[in-house]
Amino acid sequence: MKEKLEKKFTLILSCIVIVVLIAVGIPLSVNTVQTRTADIEAETVISADVLPSTSASETESPETEPELKIYSKTVKLDSKSKTASKKKPEKKSKIKKKTSSKKSDDKNKKKKKKRIPGFSYATAPTQANVSYSAQWNAGYLVAIDNPDSSYHPSHIELSDKDRDLLERLCYGEFGDGGFTGAALIAQAVRDAMATYGISSVRQVINQFSYDGRTDHPGDKTIKDAVTYIFDMDKAAVKHRIIYMYDTAYVDSEFHETQNYVCTFKTTRFFDKK
Repeated sequence: MKEKLEKKFTLILSCIVIVVLIAVGIPLSVNTVQTRTADIEAETVISADVLPSTSASETESPETEPELKIYSKTVKLDSKSKTASKKKPEKKSKIKKKTSSKKSDDKNKKKKKKRIPGFSYATAPTQANVSYSAQWNAGYLVAIDNPDSSYHPSHIELSDKDRDLLERLCYGEFGDGGFTGAALIAQAVRDAMATYGISSVRQVINQFSYDGRTDHPGDKTIKDAVTYIFDMDKAAVKHRIIYMYDTAYVDSEFHETQNYVCTFKTTRFFDKK
């Protein structure tokens, strides 16, 4: 009986101990879990708070750090290079030299001169009963007030060389004068050759200081004018002419002291006095 009681007491005691252990064990485990969870959260919070304050070497990986630094430097370098590329070098101002509008060939051309103040030009005397129609009908190209009734064209044969040179001279001296202008020049050359016994056109050019260019060949109009004067023994005006000058370019006191014959366009023609 005593043994049975002891067994029951032991069993009851064991149950009580188990119950007590169970009662005590459950809160402890819950507390332990909650505390651990709180500890984890605390660690998480602490680690989050600590991370910003920690050094870059402890928080950043070695791969991220140079990438960030290189990127920032690259941006700065790019911005400088772009800024530098936008700046254009200052252009040095070029000073243009003023060039003359005249061509170099114009230097060799005649320049128009002003007339001498007070200079008196000769005028042809007027003869009574002068018929212009009679002069034109006789083949003269220019009718004048003082035709020379004793004037008769001389016949002079031209060599091919002299003909070519005379045609060039007519162009150079009075190229814009047309048929009449060329005929007047050709007559002046022929009258000079006949008066002074000159045998070549070149000699006339040198002796009477013709300064017209001879590097341009005469056209058909000029050729026809030379033929009219030399081959057909015609004349542009019924008077001997030796000298002439263009009033648009020069003033010549010498010419004006000679015997004035006629004017065609701006060129005045004279016989020797």
